[in-house]
Amino acid sequence: MKLFANSLKLLVLLALVSLGVSNVLQAETLSIFDDSFIVSNYPVTSNILSGRWGTWDSLNSVFTQAVTSSLNAGYVDLSTPELSITLNQLNNTVYTAGTPLALAIFTDGSADAQTLNWGGTVTRAAVLTDSSWVAPTFGNNANPVDWVFTINTAAVKGTFSYNAGNQLIGLATVPEPTTWALLAGSLTMVMVFRRRSRV
Repeated sequence: MKLFANSLKLLVLLALVSLGVSNVLQAETLSIFDDSFIVSNYPVTSNILSGRWGTWDSLNSVFTQAVTSSLNAGYVDLSTPELSITLNQLNNTVYTAGTPLALAIFTDGSADAQTLNWGGTVTRAAVLTDSSWVAPTFGNNANPVDWVFTINTAAVKGTFSYNAGNQLIGLATVPEPTTWALLAGSLTMVMVFRRRSRV
């Protein structure tokens, strides 16, 4: 009888421990899914594009995503079509509650492109924002937050049209780092010549 009682206690303890562990692992998931869209201006060879949640720095025109590996992943299948992008967070360390989030769709196919600075292997991209896409209070639960494209969705990079629920997304060509350097150098030279001409 005593052995049975001890075994029962052990089972209850294991159940509580496993419940606690699973509760920690069940972070809140932010997701978007869509199967009514068309993407234009992409390479013919790219049937699968990357998609990530992140933030948009309008001052520097840079999209940055959380460094969370598979916890921030997504794809855009152009042949189906099907867009599925998720962000799974244990807490608000990375994105504080109320942070405006942006959605990036791009052609480099990288699973962990932390910062898309429009260089490297990224050749075309669209970054979309929406007033309803605000970081929730992430917690240890299994309740997903599902977002959708709305009439308020706008493109800060590329183009976007809600089109009565049949989204039209256009990718913008991204200059290579060398191109950016040349542009910056040209602007600097223009400023120098302007100053000299005024003097």
